[in-house]
Amino acid sequence: MKKVFTLLLAVVVSIVLVGCNNSEFQVDGKFTAYEVSVHSNAPQVTYVTVTIEKGEIVEYDIDVRQGVDTETDSVYTYSWNELTKKELADDYNMKTYGTKYDLVDGEWVEVEGESPEYEWYEQANLVEAYLLENGVEAVEEVDGRFSNIAGVTIKNSSYTTLAAEAVELAKQGKFQAILCAADDLYIASMMYDKDGNISELTLDVLQGNPSGETFAWKEMTKQELGDNYGMKGLGSAYNYTGGEWVESDEKTALEWYEQANLITDYIEANGFDENLEALAGRGGTIDGTTLIDDLAGVTIRSQTLYDVLAALFDKI
Repeated sequence: MKKVFTLLLAVVVSIVLVGCNNSEFQVDGKFTAYEVSVHSNAPQVTYVTVTIEKGEIVEYDIDVRQGVDTETDSVYTYSWNELTKKELADDYNMKTYGTKYDLVDGEWVEVEGESPEYEWYEQANLVEAYLLENGVEAVEEVDGRFSNIAGVTIKNSSYTTLAAEAVELAKQGKFQAILCAADDLYIASMMYDKDGNISELTLDVLQGNPSGETFAWKEMTKQELGDNYGMKGLGSAYNYTGGEWVESDEKTALEWYEQANLITDYIEANGFDENLEALAGRGGTIDGTTLIDDLAGVTIRSQTLYDVLAALFDKI
């Protein structure tokens, strides 16, 4: 039977960590650093995950999810690709449409009429293996490209920077998870110590901020915007009755960050249950039918928040 994420996990973690207390990594798990950008006028997020087992780095994982812009009757919309670069694998088509480069006398030279020897995911795998064997500090570059990893000609597009950041997060015991939806990036983070204690659990969203045919990101996340997000006193209030959320004539009494914090406060007090989900799109439930009283004030669409939380706790 599925159980609440409670002290049992803390006991297991404590047992696993016996004998590796001298490690700079006190908590095992997957630690992710990420960076948003704009690529081909669409959203992009680059992320690197480092896996710690028994106090040691055992894996690096580099990946990128890109988006696409769509124009219909002069109306532009932006969305994420279903698959990441790694998931696309050979279908990313770098070997078909990419450019081959050779390092000649300390300079990268474009080889006309030839394609790269390896696909993007194959080159990313080579970088990951090099990082695991030699460490981030051993990487060398020429003109922004890796110069001392055989077979790798892709640019170092923040990969090593993010790898170093992921290692630092692992030392701190800070877990992060991201989820791409619409043209937004959902974010969950928390501190987790060797005794299984959760703190600083946070939900956030960085929204896309396109202007017509040009995509951009907002400068601040919803948490950073705080009261300036402008939901409180303006958006409609909802009440759960008869198995559905009914819009009332009143305005919502809580800002976005206050509603998101209701969820994280509940989890910090009660533990995370993998059955936690939205009820009819809002609020929160564990059994699929009963609205949790502490989450009755969560009238924002909440399922994606629970999805990113599930991804976060899955990293431990």
